[in-house]
Amino acid sequence: MPDTAIDPIPKQGKFRRALAAVGAWLQALDYTGFDYTLDRTERLERELAQLKEELRQSREASSSDAHPGGGVLAPHD
Repeated sequence: MPDTAIDPIPKQGKFRRALAAVGAWLQALDYTGFDYTLDRTERLERELAQLKEELRQSREASSSDAHPGGGVLAPHD
C-alpha cells in the first residue's frame, strides 16, 4: 500500500494540484469583501483628512499673503 501522506492525491495532475494549492491559500487569507470595504474606507478617510489639512494650510498661507507682514507681528522699536 503506497504512503498517501507523501502523495495525498496521486490522480491529480500538476495543474490541478497548483489550483488546489492556490484555492487553499486564498481560503487561508480569509479576506472577505467586507474586509476590503473596511480597508478602502479607512484609506479614503485618511486621504480626506490629509486633503482637509492641506486645504487648511493653503487657506492660512493665502490669508497671510493678503495681509502685509504675513500675519506675523513686527517687533516694536
